[in-house]
Amino acid sequence: MPRKVRKKKAQSKNAGIAKSENPYKSRPKNFSAGCDILPKTHKLGRMMKWPKYIRTQRQLQVLKQRLKVPGPVALFERTADKSLATQAFDLFEKYKPFSKVEKKQRMKAIAAAKAEGKQANLEYREQVKFGLNHVTNLVQSGKAQLVLIAHDVEPLELVIWLPTLCHKMNVPFGIVKGKSALGRLVNMKTATCVCLTKVRAQDGNTLETLKQSFSGSFNEKFKELRKKGAAVGGTKTQHRLDVQAKMIIE
Repeated sequence: MPRKVRKKKAQSKNAGIAKSENPYKSRPKNFSAGCDILPKTHKLGRMMKWPKYIRTQRQLQVLKQRLKVPGPVALFERTADKSLATQAFDLFEKYKPFSKVEKKQRMKAIAAAKAEGKQANLEYREQVKFGLNHVTNLVQSGKAQLVLIAHDVEPLELVIWLPTLCHKMNVPFGIVKGKSALGRLVNMKTATCVCLTKVRAQDGNTLETLKQSFSGSFNEKFKELRKKGAAVGGTKTQHRLDVQAKMIIE
């Protein structure tokens, strides 16, 4: 008997609690310090240790801002505007080199012609020239019509002399973003520089227009573009210079 009485009492207590308390009712927030208002670093984004390659990238960008960048290096930060680069990419896209499948087919045709004792008369196709040594030889021989150079080549010493060579040989050149975009033009992952030597008759006017545009933007303004980049000081340096300027005015 006593056990039955205890069960009934427990049921009655639980029933009373369920009726009186609502677990889904709104509770007022506590806006005191450390409660509902979280600190700015609650996600610990500034506390975490970033990977080394990310830290190196950020340190490099800060260092470039702090130092006076030499003229030949500063030239690669003054790239062609988007509209001009897009026009150049559209023209270069029409003259992509042969893909692996096309090269294989041409090799088979040459082998079949040789087996029959004939000469394979394959159609010549104008295409984009790439490769640093190849482009350099074309510029030196005066065969290059328009040269595009990537702005983000690493190390930059590989192509830092190429704009000067193009300017000396009176070859129109331009610095564009970036090496992956140039690589897509020649079926590669990346490319340091590309150039055109010949185009079809229907694209002759387009090439001449681009040559004039790039010459006006880079060749004719070569000395202006090679000016040293101005150094940007840190926060403490800027505050110190502001204080000095105010003292001079007073």
